[in-house]
Amino acid sequence: MRHWVGKPVIMYCGVRPYTIMKGVLRKWDSSTRIAVIGHQEIAVPFRDIVFIKALAPRERALPPVLHSIGYIMRERQQFDNAVYFKSAVSVWKDDLLLAFDTTIVSHTKGTVTLQDGQNLLKGTHLFVVRSLRG
Repeated sequence: MRHWVGKPVIMYCGVRPYTIMKGVLRKWDSSTRIAVIGHQEIAVPFRDIVFIKALAPRERALPPVLHSIGYIMRERQQFDNAVYFKSAVSVWKDDLLLAFDTTIVSHTKGTVTLQDGQNLLKGTHLFVVRSLRG
C-alpha cells in the first residue's frame, strides 16, 4: 500500500455505514500498523481500513462556503463583482440591519437595486459583502 503515500485518497473504515476519510495519505507504517491521512494527520489502524481508492479530482475540492468576515463595498468595481458573482450581501442603515443574505441585481453611481426590488442609496446605506471561498 506504499504506492498510495503522497496521493489524494478516500479511505473507508469500520463497518457499514463506513466512516469516510478524504485527504492525502501521509504515511503507511507497517511496523506500527497505522496509516496517517490528511493535513490533520489522523492515524488509522490497519484493522479499521476496509478499502482505499484514489480520490477523483472533483471529489478533492471542498464545497464552496461563505467567508465568515465580510467587507464594506465602496468602489464601483466591488459592486460590479457582487452583481456578477451574485455574492451574499447584507445591507445596513446606521445600526439597523435591513437585509441579510440578499443579492444585488444592479447598481448605478448612487443607487443599488436588490433582488427583492428595493432601490437603496449608496450614500446612506452600508453594503457588506461576503465572498465565496473555494
